[in-house]
Amino acid sequence: MNVSRFRYAPAIFVTNCLIHMYIRCSKIQYAHNLFERMAQRDAISWNAMVFGYTGIRNMGIAKNMLDSMLKRDEVSWNVLISGI
Repeated sequence: MNVSRFRYAPAIFVTNCLIHMYIRCSKIQYAHNLFERMAQRDAISWNAMVFGYTGIRNMGIAKNMLDSMLKRDEVSWNVLISGI
């Protein structure tokens, strides 16, 4: 099921859950597409994407995502470091 077919904007919590699901199913491109379409992102959204890219060992994109975050926390740094 591709969530992009729906015409409503789900709550940020639901979208974050879907991003996590796509990452756990090794569908990082689906997760990234959903992330890009989000009207509002929170730390969980950003951390999930950093986690996804570190999981596939794409540290360049993971670092770029971390650099793009407006507000980083301990979790953000730990997620990036866990991929090294």
